[in-house]
Amino acid sequence: MLAFTTAALALSRTTSTAGSESDFRSRVVPVLKQHCVRCHQGPKPKGSLDLTSAKGLAAGADGAPVVVPGKPRESRLIEVVSGDRPEMPKTGKPLAASEIQVLRAWIAAGAEWPASVVIKDDPLDWWSLRPVVKPRIPATSDASAGFPRTPIDAFVLAGLGSAGLRPSPEADRRTLIRRLSYDLLGLPPEADEVEAFVADTDPLAYEKLVDRLLASPHYGERWARHWLDVVHYGETHGYDKDKPRPHAWPYRDYLIRAFNEDRPYAQFVEEQLAGDALEPDSRDGIEATGFLAAGPWDFIGHAEVPETKIDGQIARNLDRDDMVTTTLNTFCSVTAQCARCHDHKFDPVTQEHYYSLQAVFAAIDRADRSYDADPQVARRRRELEARLRAIEPQPKPHEESVQTPPLGVVAERSALFAALAALPKQSVVYCGTVYSGSGAFRGTGGKPREIHVLERGDVRRPGKLVGPGALPFIKDASWQFELPAGAGEGERRIALAHWITDRRNPLTWRSIVNRVWLYHFGRGIVDSPSDFGRMGQLPTHPELLDWVAVDLRDGSQSLKRLHRMIVTSAAYRQASTSNAAAAQVDAGNSWLWRMNRSRLDAESIRDSVLAASGCLDARLFGPSFQTFVVEKPEHSPHYEYDKADPDDRRAHRRSVYRFLVRSQPDPFEQALDCADPSQIIDKRDESITALQALALLNDRFMIRMAEHLAERVRARRADLEGQVAEAVRLTLQRPSTASESKRLVPFAREFGLAETCRLLFNLNEFVYVD
Repeated sequence: MLAFTTAALALSRTTSTAGSESDFRSRVVPVLKQHCVRCHQGPKPKGSLDLTSAKGLAAGADGAPVVVPGKPRESRLIEVVSGDRPEMPKTGKPLAASEIQVLRAWIAAGAEWPASVVIKDDPLDWWSLRPVVKPRIPATSDASAGFPRTPIDAFVLAGLGSAGLRPSPEADRRTLIRRLSYDLLGLPPEADEVEAFVADTDPLAYEKLVDRLLASPHYGERWARHWLDVVHYGETHGYDKDKPRPHAWPYRDYLIRAFNEDRPYAQFVEEQLAGDALEPDSRDGIEATGFLAAGPWDFIGHAEVPETKIDGQIARNLDRDDMVTTTLNTFCSVTAQCARCHDHKFDPVTQEHYYSLQAVFAAIDRADRSYDADPQVARRRRELEARLRAIEPQPKPHEESVQTPPLGVVAERSALFAALAALPKQSVVYCGTVYSGSGAFRGTGGKPREIHVLERGDVRRPGKLVGPGALPFIKDASWQFELPAGAGEGERRIALAHWITDRRNPLTWRSIVNRVWLYHFGRGIVDSPSDFGRMGQLPTHPELLDWVAVDLRDGSQSLKRLHRMIVTSAAYRQASTSNAAAAQVDAGNSWLWRMNRSRLDAESIRDSVLAASGCLDARLFGPSFQTFVVEKPEHSPHYEYDKADPDDRRAHRRSVYRFLVRSQPDPFEQALDCADPSQIIDKRDESITALQALALLNDRFMIRMAEHLAERVRARRADLEGQVAEAVRLTLQRPSTASESKRLVPFAREFGLAETCRLLFNLNEFVYVD
């Protein structure tokens, strides 16, 4: 067994080493703190049980021990938190299986509690709010099951050892190339690619495949789609009228470019919050602020009700709330929005903190913004407009009109207007911007609105006036922004962006590492990706999370490098085959003793069907395609999906380019658990329903693509047996077996080749990664 497996159990052994105390603090203490000490602390703890110190644990409950060292099955503590209906905790969420396993392992190894560890009621003494420090990589001397390949594997092996588990063997090569292709590109590999990879004897064939996929332009499309889930991007406003946003798509294209270019993560964050202020002449700097406008917007509350009315004030308050929620959930995994009506019940976020975050966005509205994609054109336009403003005559005091300008000024003004008209036409993006409009929706023109703490979140009950700020999570740093007098509204957003990307921020780097991990393993190290607070889940591998977070933060901040470290690990390469003995210990696979099997997401299924049928249009970027026909657009548009033509070639692009409607999602994609663009989706549902099978079998898109696949294989093979074999090869990226041919060929002869292709599209092997 691995030499460091026993070291992983140090959290529960009697020892004075710093490592043991660190393990106890990082694994056991968070479980007790989240679920137990709220009631079991103080001078009169519930049941006379104090779970804040070694002395309290030793005293037990009413004089009876709650832990029997070395015997978790005989320990009352395990008994009360386990089972279908656990006795404890009395209120709040039951313990997760991984948390119970942490307590079991601790008790099994002796239940030692370092005397120096006392759980205190310190609001910042929480795993996610402690400084991110790079832990030591556990030592290992065993290479079983291909372990270890990367530092990740050492941490995974330590966790497996603490639970008495061993890793699974490596998956076969066909499985690995499919897994990599879907994870990194969201597309299936070509059958020829699979055959070449399976036959490749190069010892670095896998690593070269990873590099090739990461260099593909389709990588950006895949990971932009994940990001769009988290920021609840949509191309209609939502709410009552749900009008379209024809200029939302440049933000989506910005994401694809940023991921493909492997933008350093701090830059990626700052561009989305304040790119227009940091890079005013940059196309990316402006398009990135589509992040601030990605969510729903109340058209009636803004465009039809003035801000002087209560309903207009409510609409704008909720709009800023969405900006705060999206920003803090996305980048920091903090539920600051819980403090809109009252101080956060569980995390150290007060109403003053929350409304100071609202003050950051006090001058921002969601609207179309014109801009120049070429920085040189942008600078030239700004110079011409500045000169035009300088020569425009202004009325003198006590004069109602301006004097007629000299002929020279008139000529210069005409020349400036002509020069402006000669510049290339500007692009338009729907984004968070300083807006100066007309009618009910006017905006502020750049002057921040006054933001007050609202009692119970009621705009009719304003309290203390607040300035811009963040949260008190960075030690020795003020959470309030100290901006110079006369600072523009962009300075507020820059200050927030810098607070989020500060190297001392304990949340940002953990958050993004956890999100990337989730999309590779199907489950995050923290299984509540947007909530690292006390009501979220605890990390299964806290040391691993921190090691990778520091490696990202202090290195090049390259997400591609992070992907490479994960997918080249032995943990990622494991087979997904179950193991009855391991499942008894860890049914949820918290310790990663195998790879999690997962179904393809809705977009990957649709794109795979297009790829197999030969209809996929792989062009990148540009306006979204529509899988519906719009009726009655003048008031509340009706999005009629049943009237769209499945053979419309414009709709054969990748699903990331699909026009996303909030009120009426695409029925086909919705059946397959696509993200609801009205909600922040940090982790998609993965259901199994009869409706999914019916959609895959009977949707008009599926029927036509099956017919296109049949036409494709007919063009390649003359005989029916060969056509069926080619259809299997194109859909499943492998040769058909003799038993499959024995059943499929007669089926095709009786019902037709197109019906056989429909059948293949409905196989589990087609819709599951492995």
